[in-house]
Amino acid sequence: MRRLLAGVAAAVLLLTGCGARDPLEANREQGGALVVGSADFAESELLMHIYAEALKTTGAQVETRPRIGAREFYVNAVRNGELAVVPDYTGNLLEYLDPQSSATESQQVYDQLQGAVGPDMELLEPSPAEDSDVLAVTAATAATGVRSMADLGPRCGEFVLGAPAEWKSRWEARIAVDYGCRFKEIRSVEAGTITVDALTSNQIQVANLFTTSSQIAVNNLVPLADPKHMFPAQNVVPLVHKGALTPQQADALNRVSRALDTAKLTELNRRLEVDKANPADVAKEFVATLGR
Repeated sequence: MRRLLAGVAAAVLLLTGCGARDPLEANREQGGALVVGSADFAESELLMHIYAEALKTTGAQVETRPRIGAREFYVNAVRNGELAVVPDYTGNLLEYLDPQSSATESQQVYDQLQGAVGPDMELLEPSPAEDSDVLAVTAATAATGVRSMADLGPRCGEFVLGAPAEWKSRWEARIAVDYGCRFKEIRSVEAGTITVDALTSNQIQVANLFTTSSQIAVNNLVPLADPKHMFPAQNVVPLVHKGALTPQQADALNRVSRALDTAKLTELNRRLEVDKANPADVAKEFVATLGR
């Protein structure tokens, strides 16, 4: 859900007036840099740096433009050519471009997204890495037999859920239909460590987290399986301005996508969240491993 809530302030600086001519085309003719952007949260910024480092291995000049803001701003910037590429997530991007879509499984989401991006944008290969919504419980709760959302459903009345404020409008009815789940209470909690602290202190018993959060492993939490695919797939995917990249540059980003899985992305996030490492340094180290 954080993908839907990214801030918008920096976007005003990005979306300055554009002429009819493709800015990237003019940039290429002048030997200018490819511009790689990110949304306004840490994982997106990390992926931006990874893409930038991968593009540099092809000899490209690259500029980064981090923390642009909400999806509407960075998608428009890719569409009009102010950005060459930005990392995004398949499910939320499809929801933005085609709100009527009901696709939830990875391939189905990607296939529909291919038809939704329009003539000015294209997708490269999706990564196996997913950063999707997940419900998590403590190991103690899991030991009572709650290891999937199907297990949770009949017992929801025992538990308080901690989730972002939009949970009620987005998921409360859906989880009731899919899993027969009606929580004892739904408590609005800020995403991240505040949610985890509330869970580990038993203020809540179920938490809405994200699959690549390092806090799941650090706190020995148990993510619940979602056999009915209530939460849509959120595979990491490069969203590219049509024609912005050469085949060699596109292949460099596809190699990144193939090398990233959820466990690897979680580990890279742990470097940021726990070790407080610099995202640009983490990105350089990761891309360096791709040539081995």
